[in-house]
Amino acid sequence: MLTMPANCTVQAMAHMWVKDDDVWAVLSLDGDPLSLRSNPPLPVRGSLDKADAASQVISLRAPGLTGAPWVLMAGAKGAVRVNGIALATGMRVLADRDEIRVGSSHTLFFSAESLARIEPFVGANQRLFCPRCKQEIVKEAMAVMCPACGVWHHQSDDLPCWTYSSSCALCPQPTDLNAGYRWTPEEL
Repeated sequence: MLTMPANCTVQAMAHMWVKDDDVWAVLSLDGDPLSLRSNPPLPVRGSLDKADAASQVISLRAPGLTGAPWVLMAGAKGAVRVNGIALATGMRVLADRDEIRVGSSHTLFFSAESLARIEPFVGANQRLFCPRCKQEIVKEAMAVMCPACGVWHHQSDDLPCWTYSSSCALCPQPTDLNAGYRWTPEEL
């Protein structure tokens, strides 16, 4: 059975849906290159030179850049298809729910969706106010960032602003912390 790391964070944690033993599982992406030829994808060890890039299919993201795009690169022409289309240039910027077929061996799905989670608010360049209670969210206060709109809400015993209602104060994102992902490949 496939085991996945439990280091998922709210801030733009993209992931791959990987099928193992007829069950879809989540593989969190952290920006390190992955070889998609194996199922599940495995980390690429060492630096990438032209020989590595030509022999591997890898998923890359600009390190340290929040919101940077995820890029799929394929060395062999026609070895990878995204949404049924071969990569003519050998690379493609991925979008949420893209289907990735690696040869005839396996299918993966890329997802940009993240889960809501309670965490200490790290602070911001300006004062931030909870859209539900209208009070300031101070640094280190327990809070939740909405995965859909990115707005922070308090979430503590005293201020349960995130879970107060069934959806985010500013968008239709459900606030159930145990709801899981809104989309899975099983829906296809």
